[in-house]
Formats: sequence, C-alpha cells, structure tokens
Amino acid sequence: MSSGRRLKTVSTENKNNSINKTFTASLSKKQLTFLKNANIEPNEHTIYIEAFTHSSFLNEHQDKTIASNERLEFFGDAILEFIISEYLYENFNEFSEGTLTSWRSQLIRGNTLSAIAKNIGLGDCLFLGKGEEINNGRNNISILEGAMESLIGAVYLDLGMTHAVKFVLNSLEDEIKNLTDNEIIIDAKGELQKIFQAENLMPEYVLKSTDGPEHSPQYLVELILPSGAKVEASAGTIQNAEKIVAKQALELIKEN
Repeated sequence: MSSGRRLKTVSTENKNNSINKTFTASLSKKQLTFLKNANIEPNEHTIYIEAFTHSSFLNEHQDKTIASNERLEFFGDAILEFIISEYLYENFNEFSEGTLTSWRSQLIRGNTLSAIAKNIGLGDCLFLGKGEEINNGRNNISILEGAMESLIGAVYLDLGMTHAVKFVLNSLEDEIKNLTDNEIIIDAKGELQKIFQAENLMPEYVLKSTDGPEHSPQYLVELILPSGAKVEASAGTIQNAEKIVAKQALELIKEN
C-alpha cells in the first residue's frame, strides 16, 4: 500500500547515511542494503524513509511534508502484538492464557526489540538529530524499539500482512525458540515475581549492555531486588540472561 506522500529536499549533515547532504524520497544505498539483508523488497520507498526518521531529525529540519516515525511506531506496535499473539495461539495449544500472555509480553517489550534492532543494524539506517547523534542515539533502547515497530508497520503497509509476519517471525525466531523451549525461564521468573508481589513490587529486568560480535552477541541484564541488592548476568539471548538472573536472585533471597 502506498502512502501517497512525497518528501521535499532539505539540508542535512547525517554522515551515517549516504544521502549527500540531502533528504529525498529515495532510500540511501545503506538503507537499501539493510532492507535487502532483512529480505524486504520495498515497493514504496517513502514509507520506509518515514520509518527511519526519528523526531529529533525533524526538530532540526522543519518541514511539514516530512513525517517522523511516531505514527508508524504506534501502528507497528499493534501489528507486532497481533502477529505474536496469533503465532502463540496457533502453535501452543497446551499452554494457558496466562503463560501465552507472559511469553508475548517478553517477546514484544523494548529490551527484546531494541536488541534485535541493534543486531540487524537498524540503528545505522536512522535519520537522527545532532543531539541524538552525540548522545549515541543509534544504540538508544527507546529509539531502537520505536524504529523496529515503525519498520514492522512500514512492511505491513507496503507489502501486506504475509510479509510482515515473515519479517517479525524471522527477526524473533531465536527469542521465540529460547523462550518456549525452556520453561525454566518462566518458572524461575514466576517464582521470583511472587516474592516481589508480596512486597507490592514487580521485578524489572534491565538490559544494561550488548557486547560481542554481531553473530554471537552477549546480553548483560540487571535486576534490583527488594533489598536493594543488584544481580547481573550475561548470556547469548536476553531470555537466557534473565533466566540466570532470576535463578541467582532466588538463590540470594533464600540464602538471606
């Protein structure tokens, strides 16, 4: 589906995209390569440019014909939730609504989406304002999460649901497998959650960093206990890092 919009040319100095100091309704070589590697063959370039455009860029380039990715983020978030909900419903009949809801929330949350966005190089394709460039915006969890949701929305609008489903499930394949193949993750986190809830709290797993090569990343996750103690662990997936953190946290609580 075409958005029917065309973007004017405006001045920019974004060095991370090969756009020769102009912002036009055509994708850069870097962006096209990214889409090709993600198995996305765009029909309408404009919708992807919108997906790649952070609001900070528009703060420095006032032009009402240029849209940020905020509306696409809103739309893509709904598409993502539907795709994951349908996939879990169709493939895990033996699990309860509560378990499926827990799995879905872990798969579509910011930490998961931002880690995937970073791994596939989405951050390098974004149009950012100078402030965000200086503040390492291409690795910012919130910006990457929004960009991932925006891209999902763009794929749906341009190529349809079938392509959107393929992109989402391919992107989340490892996370889905690690989550659903290892119920210990759910059990450990569920037991820990009960302990937190007894003190009117909820455990918050925070992705502190992502290190290592692109093909073998290591995710460092932190959890702060009700006592104030911090527990950290790293693993090859976010879910496994959280499993280790949860198990360590339970052991620490039982020791005390």
